Amino acid sequence: MRVRHALLGALAGAALVTGGLAAPAAQAAGSGVAAVTCGNDHWPHHNYDSGSGTVTKSGSAAVHTGPYGDCTTVGYVSEGTRVYYDCYVVNDYNNRWTWVRDAGGSSLGWIYGRYLSDGGATSHC
Repeated sequence: MRVRHALLGALAGAALVTGGLAAPAAQAAGSGVAAVTCGNDHWPHHNYDSGSGTVTKSGSAAVHTGPYGDCTTVGYVSEGTRVYYDCYVVNDYNNRWTWVRDAGGSSLGWIYGRYLSDGGATSHC
């Protein structure tokens, strides 16, 4: 009986570990992944795209220093606000992020593409 309980406990633990290793559907929410790289040195961006879109995330969308939810949040853009695109990248979780600017042309940072009305920029960084 002890062996069966130990085996079931080990299998349940393995299932939890395996589940924890799966890539989340969206890094935008910050999943606690420890090793992400943020900042302009690693994720350079240039104004390659003349497009724009609006923020569709209910309430507001976080703006990050890199294309991961775990990167530092530097601000928020309210739902319905128009932002202007520089370019996009795809992170290690196959999620697309766009570098955005405000209406005055000031750089804001990275926003998760699913939070933008048309998915974000069409030009790769």
